[in-house]
Amino acid sequence: MKDLGIVLFIFISLIILSLGIDFFLTKGDLHEIIITAVNDFRVMDIPQMVIMILFILRYFLEKAVELWKKIKKYGVDVGKVNREGN
Repeated sequence: MKDLGIVLFIFISLIILSLGIDFFLTKGDLHEIIITAVNDFRVMDIPQMVIMILFILRYFLEKAVELWKKIKKYGVDVGKVNREGN
């Protein structure tokens, strides 16, 4: 529970910091600043999208390699639960 509180505190602090920077740099409409901060994909350029997609693909590839290594080490029954109670 303490970990969740720390994560939420950091998340809220970063959101407030982002909104504050946008407000002081643009001196614009508060509604527009909030919309821009909440919808990150709207302000992303194509190279930023490509990098984000590559990071996501890298994560899934790492998990697939871990699963492949477990299957090679323990066989096909990786992750199965013994429900017989033996």
